[in-house]
Amino acid sequence: MIKKVLLIAAALILAISCSKNNPTTPTNNGDTGIGNTGGGSIIEEGTGTSSPTTIADFLKKHEGRYYSEEFSEQYGITTRYIYYRIESGKIYEEESKTEIQGNKTISGNKLQIEIQGNQSSQYGSDWNPHIEILNFSDNSIQEFYKMVFTKENFTTLSGYDIVTTISQAGKYAGNYYVYGGDTDTEITKEYLFTIDDKGNIYSVKDYVSKIRCSLNGNVLTLEFPEAKYNFIIEANRAIASILINNIEQTSTMRKSDLLTPYAGTYSEGSITLTVDEANAVITPADLMNPSAILNGNNLTIYDHRYINNTAKVEEHKIVFNGDGTATYTKPNGVDTVTLKKN
Repeated sequence: MIKKVLLIAAALILAISCSKNNPTTPTNNGDTGIGNTGGGSIIEEGTGTSSPTTIADFLKKHEGRYYSEEFSEQYGITTRYIYYRIESGKIYEEESKTEIQGNKTISGNKLQIEIQGNQSSQYGSDWNPHIEILNFSDNSIQEFYKMVFTKENFTTLSGYDIVTTISQAGKYAGNYYVYGGDTDTEITKEYLFTIDDKGNIYSVKDYVSKIRCSLNGNVLTLEFPEAKYNFIIEANRAIASILINNIEQTSTMRKSDLLTPYAGTYSEGSITLTVDEANAVITPADLMNPSAILNGNNLTIYDHRYINNTAKVEEHKIVFNGDGTATYTKPNGVDTVTLKKN
């Protein structure tokens, strides 16, 4: 893909699908605008509540560690990743021990978290603000990830041309961008579209003939061959939903149990199992991509690795016996070791 807009589109899709190192699952929710329950819509302004007490009480009803489980057709393995931990009325991302910081709003079974960009990061993608929409059920979370484009005053960009003219769009005049780049390249602003005060909508010159564009109220739609973007345009930003084959991308996570009841260090000989509220690790096991999943008193540390373009999954199984010991079964499924809590 040599067109800049394709690179931007791919980067944005990857930012959503790989932001937690896991592919998304398409769900035809038919919901890409504003709404208070279900789907990927943002919570309508002025509704819901941002009360910390109400949000904490809601989260306490959904305590657990939530993980994805995805089958890779390419490698023929199932991978698992921790997305969220909810404990004591707080929500954490992945194996972090720091609560997610951001403006939280709740309505019905939907929690919306607006997260500011981290401009101290060395990766441009981390500089971008975003919105996470979480729909809760009894034993799962469905997540929608919204990229936020920042608006600056309109200026003409070299290499961009008019896609179409919609006079009503003139009220949203500006250049809309996200950050890109990393340690190998300078962090830069990437513009997917711009609008002038006459309602001319611009994108990369060599690609404009392949873009379809429409405006419905404050929702601008840009449809590229590989994806469609719905932008809710606000005063200083545009909130993007990405649809592939007209389906908004989403991830669904299953609920597992909290590790805290079994926190501690268990060991025997050279083998040590370390468990804290956020994660469990066993050494020496040369873990590369581990994910610890607990169900009841059964803990499995899944680890997948790639060797010579071949992938495999290892399972380190531990049963907590309730007497200060844990039985560890090695990945070969045969050898066992009894670990004692220190």
